[in-house]
Amino acid sequence: MQLGELLIDVQRLAVLREVARAGSFAGAAVALRHTPSAVSQQIAALERGAGVLLVERSTRGVTLTDAGRSLVATADAIHAELEQAAHRLRALAVAGPQTLTVVTFPSAGEPLLAPALTAVTAATGDPVEITVIEAEPDEALGLVRDGRADLALVYHFHTRQAPRGWPAAAGPGRYIPLVTDPLRLLVPAGHPLAGRPAVSLADVAAERWIQGWGDVGDVADMLAALNGFRPEVACRSSDYRFMSALVGVGVGVALVPSLALTGSPRVRALPVTPQPTRYIGAYLPRRHQPNPAAERLLAALRADRPGERQHAQPGDHNGR
Repeated sequence: MQLGELLIDVQRLAVLREVARAGSFAGAAVALRHTPSAVSQQIAALERGAGVLLVERSTRGVTLTDAGRSLVATADAIHAELEQAAHRLRALAVAGPQTLTVVTFPSAGEPLLAPALTAVTAATGDPVEITVIEAEPDEALGLVRDGRADLALVYHFHTRQAPRGWPAAAGPGRYIPLVTDPLRLLVPAGHPLAGRPAVSLADVAAERWIQGWGDVGDVADMLAALNGFRPEVACRSSDYRFMSALVGVGVGVALVPSLALTGSPRVRALPVTPQPTRYIGAYLPRRHQPNPAAERLLAALRADRPGERQHAQPGDHNGR
């Protein structure tokens, strides 16, 4: 079959995307409000049009072949472009402003995103209607892939390079490193360790902990295990201001990102040896028609990197 003879129906591509997500015809049928038989027939028709096997069927579900995965990646890109085109058409129909949708994790909102958005909202020319979605990295990358977000602020640990799975999770685009955000150990101002230039987590093995949720909490657990102890958790919270307040009144100690420091005089933020670090960046999808507001926002984010300053600025207090 010549390449020009391929017959690929866009609607059937959407069915393949759901099959890939659900891992079964039945799961895709629920999402699409079809019957499993109808989903199976759509995939079979897509395979005939493509001239290649796209899924391997078994009693445990379905698994995409290499060709199927390649086609899903194309389907994701098409879906995202159509989603963006729909936004533009709606704006044109009502003569509305240009739109910009940004997804961010909570603790980047105040110190990173809000100042950078000033460059967009204060710019002369056509107004921009801004939508902000709060989400952790995995969900944020999915929103970019689906065309529901124009730019995502995300974070990761362990190495400066973005995780290998992110390009597949987010679709075509580029990751731009922005901020190196070291984690700090919060102790009460009167704590015996408060005057130390740096501490090891082994120094606080016997303390009670105010433990974060998500990846930051997981990193604290991992570092504690490497230092030979399991934290005794007094409280779990995703609110860094609350965590700092609990440390200040002596409930326990906490490990928090520098961007989330509140500047409270009741706590001391100590470097940790070895130093755990959170790496923050932006993911900008590659679109057929790039969003100029997203490009301006990215330029503003790159121009102002508070996490690189000697003294971290107060951060967001409502999440990870």
